[in-house]
This record gives sequence, structure tokens and C-alpha cells, in this order.
Amino acid sequence: MSLAQLKDQAALLRPDEQSELIAFLIALQTERDEDFKDTLARKIDDKDPAHLVELDELQKRYAE
Repeated sequence: MSLAQLKDQAALLRPDEQSELIAFLIALQTERDEDFKDTLARKIDDKDPAHLVELDELQKRYAE
């Protein structure tokens, strides 16, 4: 299956299935990429209020 076919199939998934797929891909990337793992850990641990984003702001930003 080509990448284009995978993308097409992913677009047909229900939102909950897409979320599960995203989580799976991020977990794979995290396992394989130490730099990504370090970057992600640093972002998760960042408690600086200037770097926080409210949920409603994210929803506006990424609304379809």
C-alpha cells in the first residue's frame, strides 16, 4: 500500500479511530527517535505559563 493510499484510508476513519492512529504513530516515532523523545519530554515538562495554550485556542487553531 502506498503512502497516498494510507492517507486516503486514514481520512475515512472515524475521529476516535484517527486519534488512536495518531497515538500509535507518535508512539512509534518516540520509540525510534531519541531526539524526538527528548524534545517531546521537554515540551511536556515545560511549566512556563507563557508556553501554555488553552484548549479552546487549540480547537480554534485546528478546526476544520
